[in-house]
Amino acid sequence: MTRWLAIVVVTCCLAADSVTPTSEEILERVESETNRRQLVLKEYSGARQYTMQNQRFGKQAAVAVRMNYREAEGERYTVLTRSGSDKLNSIIDRVLVSEAGASVPPEHARHQIAAANYRARLVGTEVAAGRTCYVLVLTPKSRNQYLIVGKAWIDTGSFAVVRIEGQFAASLSVLVGAPRIVEEFVEVQGFWLPLRVHSVSSSFLLGPTELEILFSDYQVERDSTAAQ
Repeated sequence: MTRWLAIVVVTCCLAADSVTPTSEEILERVESETNRRQLVLKEYSGARQYTMQNQRFGKQAAVAVRMNYREAEGERYTVLTRSGSDKLNSIIDRVLVSEAGASVPPEHARHQIAAANYRARLVGTEVAAGRTCYVLVLTPKSRNQYLIVGKAWIDTGSFAVVRIEGQFAASLSVLVGAPRIVEEFVEVQGFWLPLRVHSVSSSFLLGPTELEILFSDYQVERDSTAAQ
């Protein structure tokens, strides 16, 4: 009888652990993971390569930058090299300015995947970036230009975001419109950071335009005094 009771207890515990969380609970865990990252990851840097191609005019531009992030300042960029179309270079420069502004607190909080910004619906699980992930359909609560109408893949273990796919909720500008975007992340020393962004926009002035951003050479500095 004792052995039978033990088996029942273990089985019940395993069943309880395997219960799929609700979409609201997943959003809460994602926000907790984001807060943990912000608490511990005070500073990091990396290389970025921006490549833009315009199909209508057959133009291309490429800009390589070094990015440095500090918690209070957000992201700051140093342009290392640039080539190609002056017009497309100027658009990439606007993207850099926009990204820098969006990375500064409290602006950064306005486009995080969190209950304050999104309604979410869990539609299943899939493998992404080699991880089993919850797939959430995201609906922005406002027409913020940095919020996404689409899907997010959330690691079932860490509740980190490992992939995002969709369209910006509002137009970024007359020149780029509201791009469709795929963003992939990679784990670096326990933190999930951007690996690749591919976006496609179509505007009246420029027609179809593609932008790809590749991220590499991350250097991460942890806050050793923060709780893990």
